[in-house]
Amino acid sequence: MAEADGRILAMQLARAISRFDEGVADLERATANEILALAIEVSRRVIHQTVEVRPQIVLEVIREALTHLPAQHGTIHLNAEDAALVRSQAGEQLGRAGHRIQEDPQLGRGDVVIETGGTHLDARLATRWQRVIGALDQHTPWLVADDTEQA
Repeated sequence: MAEADGRILAMQLARAISRFDEGVADLERATANEILALAIEVSRRVIHQTVEVRPQIVLEVIREALTHLPAQHGTIHLNAEDAALVRSQAGEQLGRAGHRIQEDPQLGRGDVVIETGGTHLDARLATRWQRVIGALDQHTPWLVADDTEQA
């Protein structure tokens, strides 16, 4: 009888330990997901602020994008403020390379769309964001409720 009671207690203890381990694993997953969500939100805000504080970053985006396209004359679509900045800082160089700068009122600060021949390169911030977030297997939108006033 004592042996049977011992087995029952051992099985109950094993189940309790298993439930405890599952609880700890669930807590670790939840904590990891919360930390990732926080890191993603911090990154999104830093990117917004970087574009506001350092708008010339759009020049880096254009240069990087052009390296991925065939060496053809292209049209670079930008927000009006970015277009003015790019014209003043790199317009002559881009013009010599055969590229045109086109203002697009539908694009926000930091957004870049380039068309060359039949190639369309979408380097808008939201698109770049989705690529990075997708690589993390997340689905965090670029714009959230508190950004719609700023966008």
